[in-house]
Amino acid sequence: MKSTSCGLAVVLLYTSATAFSLSSLGSSLGSLLGLSDDDDDVTASAATLNDAELANMKYFVEFAAASYCNSDATLVGQNVLCTKDSCPTLTANSVLNFAYLGDAHQDADGFVAIDDTTQTIVVTYKGTTSITDFVTDALFSTESCDDLVSGCQVHTGFSLAWSEVQSSTLTAVSSALSQRLTYSLVVTGHSLGGSIATLAGAYLRAAGYALDIYSYGSPRVGNEEFAEFVTTQAGTHYRVTHLADPGPRYPTHILGYRHTSPEYWLSTGEAKTVDYSVGDVVVCEGTYNDDCNGGTEIGAWTPHGYYFTKVGACKGDLTLWKRD
Repeated sequence: MKSTSCGLAVVLLYTSATAFSLSSLGSSLGSLLGLSDDDDDVTASAATLNDAELANMKYFVEFAAASYCNSDATLVGQNVLCTKDSCPTLTANSVLNFAYLGDAHQDADGFVAIDDTTQTIVVTYKGTTSITDFVTDALFSTESCDDLVSGCQVHTGFSLAWSEVQSSTLTAVSSALSQRLTYSLVVTGHSLGGSIATLAGAYLRAAGYALDIYSYGSPRVGNEEFAEFVTTQAGTHYRVTHLADPGPRYPTHILGYRHTSPEYWLSTGEAKTVDYSVGDVVVCEGTYNDDCNGGTEIGAWTPHGYYFTKVGACKGDLTLWKRD
């Protein structure tokens, strides 16, 4: 992939007082980075949500939660277990930790699980737990993804994270499906893991795999071309956001970054609310829409950690560095 970067320091955290000046700067930077700020609507039928889909959101977030304590090569072949009861369904179903994704010296990792009860293979990527992850999150240069669609650009840090697990992901998915030929395939992740899941889902689909994506609190991954491409691929992307979670607001839209559509916004309750019904979820369409999470005032990060459960409950303390 060819990298495009800019030598300006851009602060992505901004207030309403600075939004106008940053918007002007973002327009210029967006052009420089090959990102677009044009009309952002994706033509599609009106999205809805039913009880079965909501139940699936609650089920697959348990894999995202489990990634924080099961993304470990030494746990392969064992049943998935979580501390603090953060993945009770997976425990009850005796879900198998089938393969580890990544290695101990990389910042991106995850695992592949097999649930024989639901007949599902789930590829899960871990969210932010280390300082190096935060550095990756903060990068704002872009990489070409023309191998997906013409004009495609994605965030360099997320592209790098995907490249670290791409080979192991393709190998593990092929192996799992060869042993469970009729099982469905799902890719999921929370936070940074959600951005990797979005990229993984796009590339796995392009390679011929039928799958759905479930992401929770995912940042924006790429430009309009990327967002529209993923949105219109076969399969569904259930992109879930929670209240005013700041995570989905980065990288800033003023640089031309866009989200896949639709968004499923957990719109009621408090920052730590985890019990939601269909009536609490607002569905917003379009790659840039300020009627859901995008229209909230950026505040505390507490909602980022609560998606139907305390997602990072089994997460350890921050580590300063993972590479030798």
